[in-house]
Amino acid sequence: MAIGFAISYVLIGVLVLFDIGGFITRRCERVQRTAAERHRDMMARHGHLQTTYVAGPLAQPAFLRALGVPLIALGGLLLLLHLG
Repeated sequence: MAIGFAISYVLIGVLVLFDIGGFITRRCERVQRTAAERHRDMMARHGHLQTTYVAGPLAQPAFLRALGVPLIALGGLLLLLHLG
């Protein structure tokens, strides 16, 4: 059971780190597009000139993909603890 959890942590970490299937990239593009449209609408409602939208860290694929590294490390440590 513990080995299964450790292996699943490693596999999920690898999936996130390498963005297998392109899910993270597609999701971030959709979030950034929606946020930019909302920003543009808000600026127009308040009569301000349009400014560029800068995405936060949770809407950037590189940041989300980097979150896979701790999952891999945790899974590796669990495997070492169980097998060692």
